Amino acid sequence: MDAISFVLGEKTSNLRVKTLRDLIHGAPVGKPAANRAFVSMVYSEDGAEDRTFARVIVGGSSEYKINNKVVQLSEYSEELEKLGILIKARNFLVFQGAVESIAMKNPKERTALFEEISRSGELAQEYDKRKKEMVKAEEDTQFNYHRKKNIAAERKEAKQEKEEVGWGQTGPGGREERGGVKSLGVWEAGGDSQWG
Repeated sequence: MDAISFVLGEKTSNLRVKTLRDLIHGAPVGKPAANRAFVSMVYSEDGAEDRTFARVIVGGSSEYKINNKVVQLSEYSEELEKLGILIKARNFLVFQGAVESIAMKNPKERTALFEEISRSGELAQEYDKRKKEMVKAEEDTQFNYHRKKNIAAERKEAKQEKEEVGWGQTGPGGREERGGVKSLGVWEAGGDSQWG
């Protein structure tokens, strides 16, 4: 387990040793058999070229290699991330006590852990932006709905007032009555024109 963790870039502090030299055979008893050690891993995928990842202990430091080419830890980590192995999230192995540790987390901490493992945290800004847009759209919809409702109520009220006042109602004799004022038509004798 330590060897797999080591090649996948795990920190020394998580490998049950004090220093990297302690990982070299014989170092714990004070007689290392060599001055260096390494672990390599071959990643095979159907239809793709095999990739070899290696981590070497030289002196007291690590050296990282991809396909026998020395690379920086950042590049090494990026290549592992492309395979879904997130060193920071420690999502590739279940360490002793990890299950209990996860079970003891509160819901917020557990959510943060799952967001880190799933990398959904990278989309947090985009999510927040879209959520704000959605809330604004909902507010606009509510505003327009209430506005439409108020306009309909005002139209109904205006129609009722119009009926109460009597606009547009025809009284006896074909005269149009407007709020108690009667409109009379005056006809010219012998003609068809109306004065009014």
